[in-house]
Amino acid sequence: MGGLQWKRRVRGMLTLLFVSVCLTMLISHLLWPSITDLTEVEKCPACYGTSFCPAITGGFLTLHSFGAFAGFVNILGSKNVLFGMLGNQKVVLKKLGHTVELEQLDKMICKGAGLSSSCHVHEAIWQQGDLLHSMRQHVASQDSSLLLCPSVANLECLLSSVLYKTKGTSTEASLANIWTTLMINPEPLLLQVLQEQDGWPVTKYMGACGRVVVEEYAGEILTSYHNAPWLQRVHLAHQLLIAAHNFTDSHPLFGFYLTDISADNIAVDAQGKLRFVDLENVIVVDKNVPNEDRPQSWTIPHVSETFDCEGCFAFSSEDICSHRMSDHNFYAVCQHLLSPLAALDMIPGGLLHDMPPAHARVSELVQKCSESTEPSGRLRAAQDLTELLAEVLQQHGYSSMQPKSPSCSLWDGCLEA
Repeated sequence: MGGLQWKRRVRGMLTLLFVSVCLTMLISHLLWPSITDLTEVEKCPACYGTSFCPAITGGFLTLHSFGAFAGFVNILGSKNVLFGMLGNQKVVLKKLGHTVELEQLDKMICKGAGLSSSCHVHEAIWQQGDLLHSMRQHVASQDSSLLLCPSVANLECLLSSVLYKTKGTSTEASLANIWTTLMINPEPLLLQVLQEQDGWPVTKYMGACGRVVVEEYAGEILTSYHNAPWLQRVHLAHQLLIAAHNFTDSHPLFGFYLTDISADNIAVDAQGKLRFVDLENVIVVDKNVPNEDRPQSWTIPHVSETFDCEGCFAFSSEDICSHRMSDHNFYAVCQHLLSPLAALDMIPGGLLHDMPPAHARVSELVQKCSESTEPSGRLRAAQDLTELLAEVLQQHGYSSMQPKSPSCSLWDGCLEA
């Protein structure tokens, strides 16, 4: 009898060990899945591109434990975001959407080709008809995460830097990559339009391999600096205002209005440089549309409506699209990041909370920039606030760290056209 009990105990221990090993392998796979499996490169050209594939197949990119939190987020089916290392450089890997969203895209491609929902999308993508026409229809929709308005005639010009950059890839394959990306999340396209190396306050786009894009790790999110020394927060606030100006006015052809500006979509690197890391939701206004396409209110600056409540980020895409210039970006930065009306669960009291008494003028201008309803009132307040913060920074030796205006050299061909 004793021998039988011993055998049962051993059998139970072995079963427990087997289950433990299986669970460990499952959790390890969920936290750090195979990069090759993540890419789904077999679905190309119904993918985001292949420029980064050599780094992955060559073993230069590895998933890393500093992104373990992203692994847990991935288990919960959130954003399919993982962290990794490219040599000694920290990077972020993005699938650009929920697993369900990617599955829905595949079904849409199959349906568009008149095939069953389990078709081979790498073949079905060629049966979608005119992809450029489909993209124009997509960016014209108010429901699109990338809205181009008031006309979509210059879509090719907007995306020219993406098309011209894909050396070694056919125009048809490039269009398929761009179409696929646009249907899921336009962020990689915008990161190639507004390039970090040209001075735009965004994270650096490094490339794509199948259904994964790789971006440079931009640092800790802005919420981590909520209780930083006041002058450090002034430096960040100044960069935010410069960014709002650049997105609005620095590009000669288009204005870029971010509709999901929040403290957790902005990162700060070790040098204190601020960058926007989530460009999924953007309204792009074509500033040079023909006269016949211009709304009656075109030349009048748009004034964003303000709400006296914490975190009420409301806007009208139709109103923004009806004006050549909007104060939307300044409204978003001043009210939802700098002022006491900022979301309590993100950045309570605003980034510039606990204002020193000697800088009461800063507080006054933050309020005007946040709540002004006068024509061009918010724009003037934002300009005055930017200059005042620059003076404060200069007095304390921050002048050499001021952001530079971005370059638009990639757009010479469009300008000539």
